[in-house]
Amino acid sequence: MKSKILNLLSKPHVTFRYRLIITAMIKFYALIVLLFIIFTFPCIAQSKKGRVEGYIKSTDGSPINAATISLLRAKDSALAKAVIADKTGNFEIENVADGNYLVKITAVGYSPYLSNPFIISDANYNVSLSTLTVRKSDKQLENVQVTVKRPLIENRIDKLVLNVEAAISNAGSTAMDVLEKSPGVSVDRDGNITLKGKQGVIILMDGKPTYLSVADLTTLLRNTPANQLDQIEIMTQPSAKYDASGNSGIINIKTKKNQQSGFNGSISLSYVQGVYPKTNNSFTINSRKGKVNLFANAGVSYNEGFSKFYLTRNFHDKNTAALTSVFDQETSFSNISKSGTFKGGIDFFASKKTTFGIVANTNNITGHGTGVGSANIYNGTGILTSVNVAESRSNFDWASYSGNFNFRHLIDTAGTEITADFDLIKYSKTNPSDNDNYTYDSHNNLIGYPYLLRGELPSDITISTGKIDYVHPLKNKMKLEAGVKASWVETVNDAQYNYYDFPSASLKIDGRTNNFEYSENITAVYVNTSRQMKKWSLQLGLRLENTIAQGKQLVNNQTFEKKYIQLFPTAYFSHTPNKKNTYVLSYGRRIDRPNYQDMNPFQYFLDQYTYKEGNPFLTPQFTHNIEISQNYKGILNSAVNYTRTTDLISDVFVQNDSARTTVYTKQNIATRRNIGLSMNYNKALNKIWNLTFSANVYNNYFNGIINKAHLSLDYTTFQVNATNQFKFNKGWSAEMSGLYNYKTLQSISITQPNGMINLGAAKQIWKNKATLRLTVRDLFYTMYYNSYTKFDNMDMKTKIKWDNRQAALSFTYRFGKNTNAVPQRKRTSASQEEQNRVGTGN
Repeated sequence: MKSKILNLLSKPHVTFRYRLIITAMIKFYALIVLLFIIFTFPCIAQSKKGRVEGYIKSTDGSPINAATISLLRAKDSALAKAVIADKTGNFEIENVADGNYLVKITAVGYSPYLSNPFIISDANYNVSLSTLTVRKSDKQLENVQVTVKRPLIENRIDKLVLNVEAAISNAGSTAMDVLEKSPGVSVDRDGNITLKGKQGVIILMDGKPTYLSVADLTTLLRNTPANQLDQIEIMTQPSAKYDASGNSGIINIKTKKNQQSGFNGSISLSYVQGVYPKTNNSFTINSRKGKVNLFANAGVSYNEGFSKFYLTRNFHDKNTAALTSVFDQETSFSNISKSGTFKGGIDFFASKKTTFGIVANTNNITGHGTGVGSANIYNGTGILTSVNVAESRSNFDWASYSGNFNFRHLIDTAGTEITADFDLIKYSKTNPSDNDNYTYDSHNNLIGYPYLLRGELPSDITISTGKIDYVHPLKNKMKLEAGVKASWVETVNDAQYNYYDFPSASLKIDGRTNNFEYSENITAVYVNTSRQMKKWSLQLGLRLENTIAQGKQLVNNQTFEKKYIQLFPTAYFSHTPNKKNTYVLSYGRRIDRPNYQDMNPFQYFLDQYTYKEGNPFLTPQFTHNIEISQNYKGILNSAVNYTRTTDLISDVFVQNDSARTTVYTKQNIATRRNIGLSMNYNKALNKIWNLTFSANVYNNYFNGIINKAHLSLDYTTFQVNATNQFKFNKGWSAEMSGLYNYKTLQSISITQPNGMINLGAAKQIWKNKATLRLTVRDLFYTMYYNSYTKFDNMDMKTKIKWDNRQAALSFTYRFGKNTNAVPQRKRTSASQEEQNRVGTGN
């Protein structure tokens, strides 16, 4: 690798600027290796320190979560160390000096437990206590109200965590609505998601890729009730353990799953009124007894909405730049969709070290929509020459089915473990549609025959994946992680277009009829090594991915094949000079492969002059990302990043002046440089008021070629997002939130500012077992899309509005009991350590 770089440096066509960049990268990797040697070498000569580990359970066999384990000196019962048991009942105490000790266990609802004495010495430095059974206390705590409130946002070193239910305004909304309000996240008119101004975000559902196109992912998120979500994790710099996909990072959407002992669950009902009615409803249920945990959640929703699309296109003479014609289009769409989701599974705790799990998931979305649009066509002097009227009708049936088998085994008491996941996923979509076009002259007389198009657009995707991960803790707070993964993807798309031929009074096959098949195999291996010191930590990772992709259009027998192997290094340096501050420097290289449907060459029509088309010749884009962040007391996280992406995949409008058509597609257009500064703040300002605030300022610079025209554009913009939460007496709470997006450069288009204000109120009822919420979203109806494009021969304006102003009333009821008897203390503000003790499981 190094020799190749040195050969590259010697070539005359490599500019001085890039020689500096490459030389700096060599020095950077050399520094990483040197620091790793420095940090690792002292471990060899360290003397042995004692270690005590054990497992705590109740008399009914269930583990006791968050019990306090105190290590006491045997001679005087003086406290030496104290730790908290994890959610599985396991604990470990490290760096114990030689001596005689005993262990004391305390937990709310249980009688204190005292172990027999034991000795820590050079000959017996690793003590493994037998299973410790703790009895429930005969004295029951009565009339004790336990309240656990997670903050809206948790600032962690490696990620930002959004707790969905902590925001009142999320009641009655969808997963897409929650994402739209998340710090640093933007969603454009087509559902494309960007993070800190950068495209190429990978969306995971419960840690697994969705493998969906933008359109299908948008459909799924807009039909997933927010009350089925637990957390949203935003990772701008994932480690080598994660897939290298996603230039700007990973957003992991975690759905609800409970592992508390006993029988418990919740039900959520909501009614939403915009211009049209909507409803999102769900329930979760969990039953854990002994070694078996059963869980399920399901949801049903109904969504009726509309959108209005305005497009003005100006066509100019290439030589004189004189205006030759104007297309002024307006289209109104109405749609109705119904969805049903179900997720269920079982965890079997074969022993305190081995767990098996099976999860099944299904989603089904059906709906239909109609659209009516007109395009007034003017000549260069503003005289109306013709009118095109387009009427569309479509039905939609989208379904997914998935199964997962997972396995976890603790190999030894030091924490060495192996985990495995195997998934089979099936997506199926049918989308029959009609598109009728009529052209009239300025006197409303029909010109020629109508253009009547009938389409059947079925699509099937099958994904098989398997991965194995291994974690091996080493001495002196070192850890080694390694793993392998393989995935196989097959997509089959069959576009059957027919048009009505009036002379023959029959349907004929349209030239757009096509069949596209695509298969992809990715195999990957990775290794991570890390070391924790008193104030410093280091993590180095390397991931290797081998990709084999094949595509074929059956109509013209056109095929392509892509094979490439890529390395993706990651590095993290963390420094904690005191209890208040943590600084992190990180680097990562990532890849973003084209979505399967983005390579599908089929055409999707708005009308006969405007349509969308895939590009089967897209190539991956690659990114180098450097980020420096600071976390202050767990309440303030600030970061500055530098990102450079090559072969950028971006949305492009291709205009044919002679045919006066506009095609919306994707191309590898440019190199993008992104420089950004972000800040997230979350703090209880007093007993009543909690403020969450985030801001992101960034500059995007594009340099490349679009439609044979040189592109050199840069733009600086910003986003702000604030949530004010108020807690009052007698179970009342309220929320006021808002977001604002300044002008943004998206490829060759400038989007105008937009934003929204949300209000909400909530009341705890029925002894805090139920919650009523009333929310208003986008109070002033200011969240809509508005953009203009002036580049090469493109001169157009776009505006899109949809049913975004909504009022929602929701009801949530929690039932059942938790027999773990591990209540947490009541609090309204969070420290990171306490929050890590509270969770709903994964």
